[in-house]
Amino acid sequence: MHSQQDRALRLLWGIEATTNRGPKARWTPEDIATAAVALADDGGLDVVSLARVAAQLDMTTTAVYRYVDSKATLVELMVDVAVGDAPQILDHDWRQASRDWVRQLHARYAAHPWLSDVRPAGMPRQPRVYGWIDALVRAVPADAGVDALRLALLLDGLVRAHAGLERGLGDAVPLPWLADAVAARYPALATAPAQDVSDPRAELEFAVDVVLRGLTTADPS
Repeated sequence: MHSQQDRALRLLWGIEATTNRGPKARWTPEDIATAAVALADDGGLDVVSLARVAAQLDMTTTAVYRYVDSKATLVELMVDVAVGDAPQILDHDWRQASRDWVRQLHARYAAHPWLSDVRPAGMPRQPRVYGWIDALVRAVPADAGVDALRLALLLDGLVRAHAGLERGLGDAVPLPWLADAVAARYPALATAPAQDVSDPRAELEFAVDVVLRGLTTADPS
């Protein structure tokens, strides 16, 4: 027998995991996840519960358990809905294609800020997440001398980290005295060239450029 989590994920992948017995289900796991995404977009991941999703869809909490067995399962389905379908990467230069991929993935995190709160537990299991990885892997030609899968996973991690930083900066309380305190305790930082590193999106672009330059100059062996 398959667990409820396994069944929900199998349905996302289009693998038959249900029987034809009994009445046809009114909802799908994706319907449940879409309602949960709307809740998270409004109030963050903490406000999402099976009871609130049930209320959103005018169904009983017990009925929700027909589709998902826990919030952990629900969050996995929510990630699939939130990242959406993978983009078509049309640029012929794989480096520029990588930058375009990063910008589009970051836009998904910007549209659903709670995504940066989801802690990965191993490799992804959702089809749309794999679709994003596949889009970048296919954009990197075989003769580029680059491990495209590792590149996709690395860039995905950079997007996640910088999206979380961007979200955190929005909630941070400014400390006017901090710059002077840092300069007094760490003189090397005080004499370093002045840099404005307060824009997470600019820092993400810088990080991606560093990665791509490193890949270009690295010894393939």
